[in-house]
Amino acid sequence: MRLFSPEWEAIKEFDTQAQVREAQFDLAGRQLPADHGLVLHEALCARLPWLADTPGAGVHPIQGEDNGAGALVIGRRTKLTLRLPIQRMADAAALCGARFDLGNGPITVGALKERPLMPCAYLYSHFVDLGMADEVEFLAEARRHLDAMALPGGLIPGKQRKMRVPRGEIVGYSLMLHDISLAQSITLQEQGLGGYRGLGCGLFIPHKSIKEVIAG
Repeated sequence: MRLFSPEWEAIKEFDTQAQVREAQFDLAGRQLPADHGLVLHEALCARLPWLADTPGAGVHPIQGEDNGAGALVIGRRTKLTLRLPIQRMADAAALCGARFDLGNGPITVGALKERPLMPCAYLYSHFVDLGMADEVEFLAEARRHLDAMALPGGLIPGKQRKMRVPRGEIVGYSLMLHDISLAQSITLQEQGLGGYRGLGCGLFIPHKSIKEVIAG
């Protein structure tokens, strides 16, 4: 017997059609660099030349087990996920069967699966870049951007993070936005926050636990 969940019932009744979707691919290989945003984006753009200039497009960080030596171990559940406008989903199939070497050996891209965005009152981004390293200034700037998008809700910063980019290194924070409406959650997932979406920054996903964000 399934327990009644008001949140799940609200999601079932939610019928807003997002203009972007997730293109998810299986990955086969052994390892990839922990800081892989830049090299991954360059490899993807070589196969999908339109990716860098497509509004709303982004590349999620690849999740894997950290081996403690600057690399992530690729497992059976490791995925490559792109956030793309609906009209570009078919074009993303050009990645199927592609082979990359990001610096830790060859990686093969598997079949494409399309997944819709999920509305959620809690959204989390692994890395948001707003051009500042100070946490207080970062939160004030995040609030300004969200107010401009008419997106209220609470902000919880997490761990400070760094990433290599073409001009050097950027510093930002993981970030959770909580207590927002389902429609607002779709808007934020479609638009993102801050820069370097192609390197995995500013992309929000549904999240359930505030404690995990506070812990980093």
